[in-house]
Amino acid sequence: MADLAALQARFLALVTSGRGDPRGLVAGGELGVYAYAYGARLLDALRADHPKLEAALGADRFAAVVEGYVAAQPPRSFTLRDLGVDLAAHLDSLDPRDATDAGPWAGDLARLERARVEVFDGPDHAAATRDDVAALGPAAIAALPLAWVPASAVVSLRWSVDEVWSALEDGAPPPPAIADPRVVLVWRRDLEVIHRTLDPDEAAVAPLIAAGATFADVCGALVEHADDPAPRALALLVRWLDAAALRLHPPELP
Repeated sequence: MADLAALQARFLALVTSGRGDPRGLVAGGELGVYAYAYGARLLDALRADHPKLEAALGADRFAAVVEGYVAAQPPRSFTLRDLGVDLAAHLDSLDPRDATDAGPWAGDLARLERARVEVFDGPDHAAATRDDVAALGPAAIAALPLAWVPASAVVSLRWSVDEVWSALEDGAPPPPAIADPRVVLVWRRDLEVIHRTLDPDEAAVAPLIAAGATFADVCGALVEHADDPAPRALALLVRWLDAAALRLHPPELP
């Protein structure tokens, strides 16, 4: 059994890293086909999850990034869906002198695309509508708890990669990413994943809504951003309802 375990460990090392002595593992000692298939499958999985990152970097550069990422953080999940979970953090951590460094903005673009993957797989939930709110009556709106639909994410970015993403989506040359912090809301409407860069005042209240703030809480948070926060809060509420980005409590509402 110990010999079998050692044999398996040698085979794994050769397939995943190309290091070690292939003699005695397979007839002829040729393991290249296995190593190629392993690396190609991982590259394909990350390519599917990060098409805009690959487009922004170019195929060769993206492949080098993936190779460096997999070497630094080998897959540990049974599913390829989790392969890219740490890609954004890995890109953030790279030294500019590293051969696989893709630029300081690359982690944010990976982060945005990963959020879209997570949201696509998020739980279903009917979005609230204007009629749901109107049915409560004016007196109940102030105490109304708000929440984003479960299939959503609030993503903080340091770079303008949302603009890069949009240009690539439209088939246009992407603008250079610039250091300009912003917050993006990602959510799923039916089977479509959508994201939108929030206005500064929206960005300030987005985490509150993620935590289940009331409409009155939102009004209070907008005091620092608007001279008359109640109308602005109402306008934002309508925007979120029309975008099907919001669900409401109590639970008897859909």
